[in-house]
Amino acid sequence: MKIDEGVISNWVNVNGVRTHYVEAGRGDPVILVHGAGPGAFGWAGWRQTIPVLAKHYHVMAIDTLGFGYTDKPTDIVYSDQASVDHLAGFIDALCLDKVNLCGNSRGAYMAAKYTLDHPKRVTRLLMVSSGSIASAMGLDRTGAQKSGMRRLEHYDGTAASMRGFVEIIVHDHSKITDELIDARVKMAALPGHDYVQKSQREYRERMKDDPNERQLFDIRHRLPMLTIPMYMLWGARDSFAPPAFADQLRDMLPNVTFEMLENSGHQAQNDESDRFNEIALSFFRGERDRKPASAAA
Repeated sequence: MKIDEGVISNWVNVNGVRTHYVEAGRGDPVILVHGAGPGAFGWAGWRQTIPVLAKHYHVMAIDTLGFGYTDKPTDIVYSDQASVDHLAGFIDALCLDKVNLCGNSRGAYMAAKYTLDHPKRVTRLLMVSSGSIASAMGLDRTGAQKSGMRRLEHYDGTAASMRGFVEIIVHDHSKITDELIDARVKMAALPGHDYVQKSQREYRERMKDDPNERQLFDIRHRLPMLTIPMYMLWGARDSFAPPAFADQLRDMLPNVTFEMLENSGHQAQNDESDRFNEIALSFFRGERDRKPASAAA
């Protein structure tokens, strides 16, 4: 998939894992973290965000562990913590002392968990429609809310199957181009991708019955204590991570500012890119930080 002029395709060694990312712009670093569906990769997830943020920041969109052009070792378990550790190694490998983080879906969980583990390394945290965060906060999908997950698990390698999945996560189907579908199918066909998907499914099944694994994933007693500026965007048309999660999380996370985007699905950054970019820029500039109670009074 062709990247825009001025966006650079780059590589870095992260603890022995050859890791791909795209970058653009200059200034304070903003790291964008994509979700975990079949064929996901950094540029595809953030193609409408990078050029806008890059006018003001040094933007990097990572291909996370096992995704995109990043290595896919077949001798590891693709747990959420393994991906968080890889993100931490990426930030260290680039010698970044402090970053702004933005993640979508599972990428939002990765960004949040990294922030919890390294709170002095993150300036601001922007999260987008994350069923993974909802799960890590103790919330579960009902049977009626699992159709999107079933579509993800039944991807069969065909363009038609990929389009069916992407139509679940992108509400505005006019944004779903043949080029996007072809690029995601290509990524999903790379050696090791099937192992990554299988390992993730097995890990999630095992975590249900293994409290030791679950406690690594769980953040319900940690995220409410975090005091750095945090913002959560959710698509009101999200059929993958139900908007009802946002309503429940709002009560559980009084330290997070929530905003619903009425015409967005699971990828608000691609459904309502102009509005998303406006919010992201103002948040990273500090214009949407919560005011102390004394100042508000």
